[in-house]
Amino acid sequence: MTLTQRISELLQALNNGIPERETCIQLGFLATVTSEPFFIYGRAGSGKTMLTDRLAQTFKASNHLKINRHTQQLPEDLGKYDFIAFQDFNPADDVAKENIQIALHNRKGAALTISSDQRPESVLNRAEIADQITLTISLPDSLSPAALCDLLQNLDRLENVSIPEALTVSKEERKQWCEEIKKVELSHETLRVISHLAELCDQSDIYVPIRKWLALANIARAIAFFNGRKQTVITDILFLGMPIWGKATSNSTITENFPGIVKSVMMSEIPEMLHEPYDAKTLHSKVKTLLHSSNNLYETKMFNNEPCLSYRITIAGEPTPLYVPLRYVESDEDFNPFNELKQVETRVRCNYHGTSSCTISIDSSVKNVGLRSSMSRNLSATAKFEDFATLPSYILKENDPQVAAEKKVKLEEYKKEAVAQTEKQTKYLFALRDLYQANKALRENLFCNKQLFDSIQGEVRSIFEANNVTANTLKETLELFKSLGKTSAT
Repeated sequence: MTLTQRISELLQALNNGIPERETCIQLGFLATVTSEPFFIYGRAGSGKTMLTDRLAQTFKASNHLKINRHTQQLPEDLGKYDFIAFQDFNPADDVAKENIQIALHNRKGAALTISSDQRPESVLNRAEIADQITLTISLPDSLSPAALCDLLQNLDRLENVSIPEALTVSKEERKQWCEEIKKVELSHETLRVISHLAELCDQSDIYVPIRKWLALANIARAIAFFNGRKQTVITDILFLGMPIWGKATSNSTITENFPGIVKSVMMSEIPEMLHEPYDAKTLHSKVKTLLHSSNNLYETKMFNNEPCLSYRITIAGEPTPLYVPLRYVESDEDFNPFNELKQVETRVRCNYHGTSSCTISIDSSVKNVGLRSSMSRNLSATAKFEDFATLPSYILKENDPQVAAEKKVKLEEYKKEAVAQTEKQTKYLFALRDLYQANKALRENLFCNKQLFDSIQGEVRSIFEANNVTANTLKETLELFKSLGKTSAT
């Protein structure tokens, strides 16, 4: 049996009969084996004592010290214990507070856990030990209906748990493992995630002591070690995105931003994919419009830094000028024109429907008050547009050679852009596919937070799918140019 298989079976045994606490037990096991002090928070009856007792069974011939609220004096030699558990800790008790500070300093490598039904930020700050606790494990308040029914039908699994001795950890093994864990290399990916996370903490005024960063990095090393690796991978640090940070505000900030940090590091070779996808639809529309439009020269004027056609409509007895960019003429898409203040007029909608005549629709709310009235400034989310008018465009010259030449130049530019973007998007597609497939195998690693992992992988897949749509639209655009070539040849 490999070490990975053994730890997997040990975790299953520790979790036997305790539904929906797998992640809590995994974190507790990692902290226990690496001797990192941790805090268990949960309401009465959530399973704090049960979790503590299970973790104590991790060790072979364990010498387990339980300290409750009635304990007045600690044993002199805390170093002889493998596991020290402060149960129902209350920081208002000065004796308990002093005992826990003594234990943290004199435990000589013993695993140490503190449990309480009081919130971590209150307990740890009042006990003046917040900076010495590596992570916080918060137990859920309840079980899902399915898990509760399973628990009620299998109480024997909950009450009669015995960890096979072959799976338990001896003092010698633990000491040897800790030495091997120190030798595990933190990968470049791991260091980048930690670096970005530390930067987030600085920006958000979240204080994380250097000692805690060292401890958390050691836990990441331990995960890699138990998976049989000598270097960490991205899944080894997913536990950092869990609410282990003690304060509710810290947990909220970190858990909200952590997936984005991991995604940015995973996709560092293709950072462009973290932004909005290339607008292939607009390019396709431009090409289609140019290919199917005439070579007419229209009467225009420069407005808002581009050639526009001007119209004047009268609403509620009030003449109002509108300016339509020339790029929309003979297209078939809805758009909003400019008003006289050089703003996009959202209360008016236009469409040429592939012709030179502009169909104008207005928001029904302005029909009786006009566009200049303050009463019509706020366009409602349920705006209803009504057909208002269809106005022609004044053509200065049909089949103008200069317009034809300009269209030809534009089409060449668009073709080059389409070819270049197709090459880029194809390269991105392959990179995203390889990234997704490479990470897919990591899902079954020990201690992998599958929920967070699936969420991040889902985002990578969504980016791939959006990129694929972009690539297909570019392909359709290039097909338009091919059809133009066939028409010319004919």
